[in-house]
Amino acid sequence: MAVQVVDKMVFNERIELLPEPDEPQMLTAVDRDAPGYPALDYGLEEWQDPPSRHDWFHPFRPPLPWGFVTLIAGLVMIVAFTPAIEALLFGPLIPDSEWAFEVTEIRTLGDEGLTGSGVNVCLVDTGIDISHPDLQSAKILGYLDLVTANNSVVIDHGGDYHGTMMAGILVADGELKGAAPNVRLSVAAALGMGGLAHGEQTIADAIHWCWSVMDADIISLSLGGIADPDMPLTGETVNAVNEALDLGIFIIAAAGNDGPGTADVSTPANIPGVIAVAALDKSGQIWVDSSSGSVNIGSTNESRTDPHKKPEVSAPGVDIISTSDPKQSVPYSLSSGTSDSTVFVTGALSLILERHSDALYSTHPDDGRARIDLVKTALMISSTEGSELGHNIRSGYGGLSAKQWESQVDILLTT
Repeated sequence: MAVQVVDKMVFNERIELLPEPDEPQMLTAVDRDAPGYPALDYGLEEWQDPPSRHDWFHPFRPPLPWGFVTLIAGLVMIVAFTPAIEALLFGPLIPDSEWAFEVTEIRTLGDEGLTGSGVNVCLVDTGIDISHPDLQSAKILGYLDLVTANNSVVIDHGGDYHGTMMAGILVADGELKGAAPNVRLSVAAALGMGGLAHGEQTIADAIHWCWSVMDADIISLSLGGIADPDMPLTGETVNAVNEALDLGIFIIAAAGNDGPGTADVSTPANIPGVIAVAALDKSGQIWVDSSSGSVNIGSTNESRTDPHKKPEVSAPGVDIISTSDPKQSVPYSLSSGTSDSTVFVTGALSLILERHSDALYSTHPDDGRARIDLVKTALMISSTEGSELGHNIRSGYGGLSAKQWESQVDILLTT
């Protein structure tokens, strides 16, 4: 797979690289208690590896009767010549979170032929492992390593393969199928081991690279730092985000995993114009650790107004299975957090822009913020609770409803 390597970041001359702060800690919004696919889900002890489809004769299991061995051998021969039977017999062993794509109506848009084609998406995360079999066909447009400054090798710096998991939710096309597998993907590795950034400037540089070099339509940020309600919204990351928003670039960010007692969603999700995403579980309830929003903007007395109240939307983010370490016998992992939720919204918006990007630009050719406001207004109206219950500081305007979101964008563009 051809990968475009970017040897040098290109910055506008008016961007000044400032020293990093003493306490950077830009944290990924991932549940550290759920780093891998749990053995207990297979009925195994925690110390045992989960079984692969080839792991039928485990050394710790008692000998099998010869008759049973013969039966298994016969099934294997049949399966070898009948792929449909293989899918029927072994498909349930392959982990997936298909329910999340269905409940958000992402698959509904996919059934209409939308795949994200022609849309540029930039992920700022720990990187990506493109050797994963489900990512072999991903359209990797560019890669930037802000952790080691070595752009010649495309890797995932996260010990839990966080970036690879987020990429899988978006572009996987194998055993798992992502939300928008045909987007043109750029990846900025700005977070290292443990999900820590090397200073706020690193995140700002990654965001700037996404739009200035890679021409991103959407920047997806499954990361965030705890917001300080007593401080104004300033800093290099805030400046980089606002610069992108002014150009009409959509930024989707994790609300954070700090629970209902938080003073606001994480930074940069708390910036007006950004789409902040909360997490839902499989039953549609708000995840217990999803952060709360604030009615005010930063330390000001200025109240947030529609459609920019925080968070804006909620999406599946609990027990999400996606691509992980390709060296594992089952190369998928399970995680919970607003990181995962963020990418579902990124995928849905990718499908919407595939269909409506030209109309958005022709309607507001010189006003990027107006394009963002239109799309966010459609999101507010279309979310499953938005029109009836208003805004909630935990779940936003409601759950992601991708088809309804697309339909509302179409309505607003034609009225």
